[in-house]
Amino acid sequence: MKNDEMILRICEDKSIRLEFFENGQKRTKVISVETLTDCISRSLAGVRLTTGLLPVNALSVTMDSDNGRRYAVLEFPNERATVTYMKTEYPDFPLPRLLFGFRIEDSGRISGINIGVPDLGKLTPDTRMFVYPFSNVSRFAMCTGANSLPHIQSLQQLANLPYYILSLPDNDDFYQERGNRLKMGHRDLLEHLRDKDRRYYYDHVLVPMPNTTLKDFI
Repeated sequence: MKNDEMILRICEDKSIRLEFFENGQKRTKVISVETLTDCISRSLAGVRLTTGLLPVNALSVTMDSDNGRRYAVLEFPNERATVTYMKTEYPDFPLPRLLFGFRIEDSGRISGINIGVPDLGKLTPDTRMFVYPFSNVSRFAMCTGANSLPHIQSLQQLANLPYYILSLPDNDDFYQERGNRLKMGHRDLLEHLRDKDRRYYYDHVLVPMPNTTLKDFI
C-alpha cells in the first residue's frame, strides 16, 4: 500500500467510508452522501468549457467534457438551394425549414449528421418536428454513403457544410412514399415541388413525427 493514499468505500449499509493512509498509518472517516456530492460539485465548479467561435446560424452546442465530443445544431439559413436527384439537377429548389446536427469527435472528425424538419415560427424545445420528406435520412440520421466528410478545426467551419450536404446527389435510399402526405414517389415529388414555396410543405406535404419535438433533436 502506498503512503498518502485515500480510498472511498460505499458499503452494503449505504454508508460511505473514507480510508486515509498517511505515512503508513490508516485513518477512517464516515461521511454522508450529501457531503460527498457537495465535495464533487465544488471540485467541478472551476471547470470551464469553451465552444470557440460559432457559425452565425448555430442553434445549440452540447459538449462532453470527458471525451471532447461535441454535437452542434445549425439552422439552414436559406429557403432554396440546388439539389440533385440521380443525374437531374434542380436549381433554386424550395425547401422546408431545415436543421443540421453534427457529431464531432475530439480530433475534429465529423462522425455523424442529423437532419431535422421543425415547424415554422419561434423555435422552442417543444417545437413540433416533421418527417424529412426526401431520401437518405432515417428518422434524423443521414446516410452519407461513400462521401467523405471534412475534419474541422473549429465549429465555425460548419457554416458551409449544409450547402455541401444538400449538393450531394440523392438516390432512393430510405425513401418512403408515406413520408409525404401526397404519397408520391421521389421523382414525382421533386417535380411537383419545384415551383412551390416553403409554406406549401407545411400545408400539403410534411408528415408530423409522432411524439417528437425539437428537444429530441438537439
